[in-house]
Amino acid sequence: MTQSLQNLPDEELARRACAGSAAAYEEIVRRYQAPLCRFLSRKFPSRRDVEDILQDTFVKAWQQLHRFDSRYPFRTWLYTISYRLAVSRGRRETLTQEVLSEHAAAPETPPTSEMEREESKATLWGRARQVLSEEQFMALWLFYVDEMPAGDVARVLNRSWVSVKTLIHRARKKLAPILADLAPSPAPVTIPISATLKAGET
Repeated sequence: MTQSLQNLPDEELARRACAGSAAAYEEIVRRYQAPLCRFLSRKFPSRRDVEDILQDTFVKAWQQLHRFDSRYPFRTWLYTISYRLAVSRGRRETLTQEVLSEHAAAPETPPTSEMEREESKATLWGRARQVLSEEQFMALWLFYVDEMPAGDVARVLNRSWVSVKTLIHRARKKLAPILADLAPSPAPVTIPISATLKAGET
C-alpha cells in the first residue's frame, strides 16, 4: 500500500486525502517535509520557528484540501500556504543573516571538493539573504533550488508572471558581483546570470 502511494502524483494523493485517506496525506507530508523545511529556513534562523510553521502548513492544508484547485500543481498550492503563514508570522520580525544548513548531516565526512561546494552554496545564499529583498530572495530560491516554474512562483508569491520575471532578473543582477567573488573557487557555485525566462513558461 505504502509503495503504491509513493508512485502516485501529488494531485491524486490530495484527492484521496480529501476523500478521507490519512495514509495519502501522510505520504504528502513525507514528500514535502524536507523541501518546505529548507524553504522556510531561508526566512527563519530559528529551527523552532521553522518547525512551527511547517506544522501549521500541513494542518492548514489538511483543513483546506477541499479548496485545492486541481488545475494547478498541488506543490504550488502547498508552498503558497506555507509562504503566507511565514509572511504573517515574520512581518514584524527582523531577519538575521544566519542561514541554516541546506542538508541534513551526512553520516560520513564528505570529500574536500564536496565540502567546498557546500561552503560556496552557503556563502552564496547567505550573501544573497543580505543583499536581496525578501521577495527577490524567495523568488530566486523557488526558481533555482526548488526548480519551480516561474508561473508557479508567481502564484506562491501572489504576483504576476511579469513581476516575478522582473524579481528574478534584478536578483541575478544584484548577485553578479558576489558570483564574481566566488569565481576563483575550484568548483564555483553559479546561478546563470545570462539565463532568460521564456515567455511561455508557466
